[in-house]
Amino acid sequence: MSKVFIAVSLILLSHLGFTQSANKKILICSYEFNNNKELKDWKIEGEGRAFIRNGKLILEPSHFQMLKKLMDEGKISKKNEVAEYQPYVIAAMKKKYGKDISRYYVNGKADSAMKDAQFLGGSFNFWNTRFPTGTDFSIAFDFKCLYPTPLHMIMFSAMGTNGKGIFDKTFPERYGLSSEIMTGQLNNYRLSFFEPERKTANLRKAPGRKLLYEAEDVVSKDPYKTYHCEIKKIAGTISYLVDGKVIFAYTDSQPLGAGYWGFRLMPCALGEYDHIKVYKILNP
Repeated sequence: MSKVFIAVSLILLSHLGFTQSANKKILICSYEFNNNKELKDWKIEGEGRAFIRNGKLILEPSHFQMLKKLMDEGKISKKNEVAEYQPYVIAAMKKKYGKDISRYYVNGKADSAMKDAQFLGGSFNFWNTRFPTGTDFSIAFDFKCLYPTPLHMIMFSAMGTNGKGIFDKTFPERYGLSSEIMTGQLNNYRLSFFEPERKTANLRKAPGRKLLYEAEDVVSKDPYKTYHCEIKKIAGTISYLVDGKVIFAYTDSQPLGAGYWGFRLMPCALGEYDHIKVYKILNP
C-alpha cells in the first residue's frame, strides 16, 4: 500500500476525530411537553399564555383570539401592521387594566399630552428560568406556525447590563415591551422569524436593537409545516439552522456570553413548539 495513501488517510482520520471532538456536546435540558410540570421552568412577561395541547407547547398572545376574528372578517390584514391592530389591543387593555395601562407606554403616559408617548403593549416573552446557557451552546426546537401572521422570536445570551441575571430583584418588573428587551437594562441577542411579508429572519443585539444580520426566512415559505430550528453560538459565531441546513453564520467581534433564553411573540402570532433541547458545546 502506498505510504502516501497511508499518510493521507491518517491525516483525514485525525481531522475527522478533531471535528467530532470539536462538536462534542452535553445535553443540559430537554422539554417534550408531556405534562404541565414542564411549564414550571418558564416565566411569562407581558400579554400571553403558554399551555400544552397534544404534547406540544402552544404560545398564544392574550389578545390573539380577538385579533384572529378581526383578521378572519377582513377588518384588519394579516400583515402584522401595528397601525391596524393596535387600536383594538389598546381598547382591550384599557378595559382590563384601567389607569394601569400607563405601564405599557414609553416616553409618556396613556393620558399624557406628550405627542411622543408610544404604546408597546400586547406582546409577551416566555423565558426559561432554570437552565441558562454557557458561552458556547446549542438551542434546538421544533416550530410550527398555527396562524399565518408574524412575528416569532427567540432570545438568547440574555443578562443584565450590570452583570446580574435577568430575574434579579434589582430589575424592575417587565411587561413584555420591546423596549425592555432591546433598549433597556438587558444584553441579549434576538432572532426574529416567520415574517411572510418581510421574508427575512433578522438577528439583532441589545441594548441598542442593532441589526447584525438579515437572512432568508425559511420557516415562512410553507406555513403550517413543522420545522426543526437550531441556534448555535460558539465563541463569537452565531449560526441559525433549519432542518439541518445552515441559514447563516455570523461572527460578532464583541460577542455576548452566557445567559438566559426564551421566546417572544407579537400580538397576531400563534405558534406550536416542541422537542426543545439545550446543549453545552465542548472544545469549541
